[in-house]
Amino acid sequence: MKKRLHHNGVLIGEFDFTGDDIRDVEIVDKLLAERGPKQAATLERSMFNQANSFASASADIFEKHLLKTPPNGAAMSPFVVNIAFSIELFIKTLSVQHGKTLHGHEIKKLFKKLPGAAKDEIGHHLGRLCTTSQWADEIKTMDELRNVLDEINTAFIDWRYLHENPTKRLKITFKPAIFLSEILHAACAENLVKGMTSKNQ
Repeated sequence: MKKRLHHNGVLIGEFDFTGDDIRDVEIVDKLLAERGPKQAATLERSMFNQANSFASASADIFEKHLLKTPPNGAAMSPFVVNIAFSIELFIKTLSVQHGKTLHGHEIKKLFKKLPGAAKDEIGHHLGRLCTTSQWADEIKTMDELRNVLDEINTAFIDWRYLHENPTKRLKITFKPAIFLSEILHAACAENLVKGMTSKNQ
């Protein structure tokens, strides 16, 4: 299906809409780079890019250090800090996309404060990805996703300052944390594509 890309009401061009959020963002980015006006990124785009960079860093750490046998235990804290911060930033990006700015690091509180429409989008992508993602780990419902939020709630703070409380028991389950990041990424990416293609269709 063809989509028209507009920027501030000006037609930039048409592209083949694939339905794959990540691929569509890449296509739109390329089209804007080739034909679009040169100007600063929007706040939500900057936030999304930063969230994505922390998610990519966590993926690199996971693949290089935690998937190998034996895993490199020293990589645990950097992985958790990066994945937790990416989740925080994706939630904040999604909230900005719905007109609300959030503050703080506690994932459960941030999630709870998300506008209803943003939670609906998360539910939509959960339903779509739970049968196709290698990271789904039997997570199919919002209640099951909330269990992931419980586990990762203060991970960004706890794992950064692990040295200050070495006896504190911390837990992270890799697949659910990655899956949560994947769902949030998909919701934010879809909104970015919609925002760039919705005008004057």
